[in-house]
Amino acid sequence: MTGSAMQDSSGIRVGRSDDASRLAVLATQVWLHTYATDGIARDIAEYVLRELTPEKYSALLKDPASRVVVAERRENLVGLAVVRFGVPCPAGRNSAAELQTLYVQENFVGRGIGKLLLQAAESKVRQRLNTPLWLTVNAKNTEAIAFYAHLGYAKIGTTSFVLGAGHHENHVLIGRDA
Repeated sequence: MTGSAMQDSSGIRVGRSDDASRLAVLATQVWLHTYATDGIARDIAEYVLRELTPEKYSALLKDPASRVVVAERRENLVGLAVVRFGVPCPAGRNSAAELQTLYVQENFVGRGIGKLLLQAAESKVRQRLNTPLWLTVNAKNTEAIAFYAHLGYAKIGTTSFVLGAGHHENHVLIGRDA
């Protein structure tokens, strides 16, 4: 890791079981900042309380089909990436490794942490499979789309994220070949 990417940092590491509560809080904070732009609707509250829990992160950390990578700064979590193995790309490409989540706390965006997390996730996939990483990103999240495009990810399709009665368009992106 370069010194410019994360000053005063402990760096990037694989998640541990004692990270579950902090991962849930970090994910909740980033998710709400990104998607609750009109306030906290009932569907948003129900989703967060159901999906972004310490119990869910504890299970992910133990799941052999998942790999959680975290970014630390002075022993505080500032970002996370979750890779799920064995998940076929919905756009029909030859990839069975999904970047399920890549979150960086707002105060740390633009410092190279997202890039380091993505590179760590890609490394985990290369170690296990000979396949590119794929992901979905909200079609309205222009900053994330630009971030992934800058790092070589290309749009190969669309899908929907269902939240309550709402369907939200997502782009399906795929990285360079492994």
